[in-house]
Amino acid sequence: MAARIPDANWKSSQNSLGMLAIVLTVVAWAIAANVANSLFLVGVQPFELAGASAAIATFGLAILDSFIGRSHAKPIDPQQFALGLILVGLVGADYLAIQRLPVAVAIVLLFTAPILVVLWSAFTSRRLPSQSVLVALVLSVCGVILVSNLLASNVEQINWFGILIGLMTAVFFAAYIVLSEQVSVTKETIGVMLKTFAVASLFWISYQLTQGIPWTLLAPENILKVIYVGIAGNLFPYLLFFWSIQRVQAQRAAIAATLEPLVAGVLAWVWFSQTLTLMQIIGGIFIIVAVTWMQFQTTGPSSFND
Repeated sequence: MAARIPDANWKSSQNSLGMLAIVLTVVAWAIAANVANSLFLVGVQPFELAGASAAIATFGLAILDSFIGRSHAKPIDPQQFALGLILVGLVGADYLAIQRLPVAVAIVLLFTAPILVVLWSAFTSRRLPSQSVLVALVLSVCGVILVSNLLASNVEQINWFGILIGLMTAVFFAAYIVLSEQVSVTKETIGVMLKTFAVASLFWISYQLTQGIPWTLLAPENILKVIYVGIAGNLFPYLLFFWSIQRVQAQRAAIAATLEPLVAGVLAWVWFSQTLTLMQIIGGIFIIVAVTWMQFQTTGPSSFND
């Protein structure tokens, strides 16, 4: 029994470090979302920023891998390639949603992803979700309706395309969470992230070749912000997120990640005076409560069939 105590302490320490990494990821993503929004306001296009940030992250990861990586000469496998393509959809849709919606709304829609992760787990395990999970699902759907302002008297003012993109971002993020947990068993954090970002960079470079030179993106007054989004919005947070999933379960990681809408919303209010209606705030609370409650209900082995 005594021999197990160090193992238990080590596992607890790893879980704590993993959760700390997720909190840092959330803060970095929230700040980067607002910096990205400031670039969109001056004319930078979402896909231009997605490509530039992916290229910057790839370059940074290549430097890290050359010093402390362990993946030299190992070819990319199909799962890592798929993760790179999912990253393309995730970042591209995320920036497009931020451009068309208030930052807090875009991120709240993004964080319906954990609901999708649990439903996917229920589908693959061929077990019906428990009543608690179904209640969380209903609560999150109500939250999406309120956050999206679908009950507004003037329906014409609703940005339907932005809402659709925001929900698509959640689908990509759910796929990213699930596949990241599968790929993370390799323990090659830097090497795997380098390969996935390289795939994303090649895609965006190919796209940009068809669009011409992004002059607004390359304007001197925007360069530092672009570099910041590439490093603090892509390289470090995705690296931390992938590293944290190696230490805590993907579903549990979503508990801490639900802090991002709050942090991003406060920053958007301070920087851009973006405000939400009372109903949107209530909807956001519904989603955060639903996701957090659901995570606590799905930590056991029989969580889907109580």
